[in-house]
Amino acid sequence: MAFTITDFHDLVRLLEQHEEWRKELRRLLLTDELLNLPNAVREFRKHVDRRFAELAKAQRRTEESLAAHRAETDRRFAELAEAQRRTEESLQRLSEAFAAHRQEFIAHRQEFLEYRAETDRRFAELAEAQRRTEESLQRLSEAFAAHRQEFMEHRQEFLEHRREFMEYRAETERRFAELAEAQRRTEETLRQVLLRQEQFQRTLDRFGQTVGVTVEGQMVEAVQRYLAERGYALLEPIASLAIDRIGELDGIARVRGPDGEETWLLISVKARLGPHAVHDFVDLLHHAAVQEALRAYGVRGPVLPLIFGVVLDRRALELARKARVGLLLQAQGELVAPQPWTLEASGGSEDP
Repeated sequence: MAFTITDFHDLVRLLEQHEEWRKELRRLLLTDELLNLPNAVREFRKHVDRRFAELAKAQRRTEESLAAHRAETDRRFAELAEAQRRTEESLQRLSEAFAAHRQEFIAHRQEFLEYRAETDRRFAELAEAQRRTEESLQRLSEAFAAHRQEFMEHRQEFLEHRREFMEYRAETERRFAELAEAQRRTEETLRQVLLRQEQFQRTLDRFGQTVGVTVEGQMVEAVQRYLAERGYALLEPIASLAIDRIGELDGIARVRGPDGEETWLLISVKARLGPHAVHDFVDLLHHAAVQEALRAYGVRGPVLPLIFGVVLDRRALELARKARVGLLLQAQGELVAPQPWTLEASGGSEDP
């Protein structure tokens, strides 16, 4: 039986009706079938050969049927020889029908030849596709080999870098351990130093309190003698004045001068009288909070700034003169005479 266009259309319709057939057909054509294309081609050729054999057999059966039909016709012609005239029309119709069948057979054969040509063309396309696939596989294999070689080289580099990193990590951890131990020793040393510094500071504070009280006591005696020698009279005891968050004045007292004018004496006490003592005293008197505290204490008019010390740094002399600040030493007396300052003008020195 020949495979006709109708059979092909039936096959297409069946595929449209059955989704699972189409999936199976796509799987066979696009995946495993493509990879096993040579076997598929051979199987397809066997299938075509089998179909050709079936078509030849069908052709043979057709020819046998035709021969039998012709024999039957001849027999009928013999039997109906006498009725030839009566059956001419029937025979003509039979001849026409036979011609139509023959024409249909010729058309079917032509259709089969076209289908075979289409099949051959598709086989050629599949062979070309197989050739391109093999070429692609060859290029893919070559590219894979190159990538594999590159991967092996990168892997070797990675292993080398990893080994170097592990060595560096071990060395870093060792150094961190050494640094941690050094840090621990440093912290222990620092703790000891801070402990000793704290002990020293406590000793220094006790010494400073002792020295400060002693020097301030000597200051009171020395200032009293100093004022008496220059004709000044103390109008009140010499006392210190604490100023919140700033510090304190070591001595403050109201005095009357030889001319009968009253003024205020502001005193700073330093065991060692150096440049810093002068700068610190001047800055203290210039401080707005100090001046406000003095005004609140009742200080008005001019003041006499005086620094009392035990040991002198020579550099303090010139600074004291420029600042118009008096210097009084315990053993040497007055070295620089104090000049009047005006607190409202932020100090009596033009260029302290």
